Amino acid sequence: MSHRRLLGVALFPLGVFAVHQLRYLLAFGPDAPHELAAQGHGYLLELMPWIMLAVAVGFGGLLARLAHAWLSGVGDDGRGRRLVWLWALASTGLWGMYVGQEFFEGLLATGHPQGLDGILGDGGLWSLPASIAVGGVLALVVRGSRKLVARVARLRRPRARTPVRRAPRRAVRPACVALPRLAPMAGASAGRAPPTGAVQ
Repeated sequence: MSHRRLLGVALFPLGVFAVHQLRYLLAFGPDAPHELAAQGHGYLLELMPWIMLAVAVGFGGLLARLAHAWLSGVGDDGRGRRLVWLWALASTGLWGMYVGQEFFEGLLATGHPQGLDGILGDGGLWSLPASIAVGGVLALVVRGSRKLVARVARLRRPRARTPVRRAPRRAVRPACVALPRLAPMAGASAGRAPPTGAVQ
């Protein structure tokens, strides 16, 4: 399973438990523990160590993703499904799990109402707002973890250096050297007298 999905999957059992307990708390208030015990929900407390183990695995996967992003500079792009879609998906899944849980509790647990009475009766409609609230929290945690991994990866990613633009060098042309013109008789032989034999 991808590390990206591990946290959401691991937190889902905790979300199901939270919806169930919140539904009874909203329906019965301070009498919720008594009603839970009377309707055969005592087994949920025995599942708590396994639920917390799943949560620990999920957060362990998140720590592994963060460490990988920190060491390599590679992480999630921070995108994925929009928060509204994650929220709707999580809330629908949580309410579906609640319905299935209450249905099987009606078949198997002593003192639990059966059928629709066990699902929606005695304040069972509180499961809908409970699922929406818990689903929103799950969506925020999953979406926030992706953003966090993306942020850590960006911190470790080497920044591209912008090249410094320099003015183009102009070719240096040598200065023109003007040599003075010498008179024809200004050479080395100009200072000698004519040969003696030439003068009579």
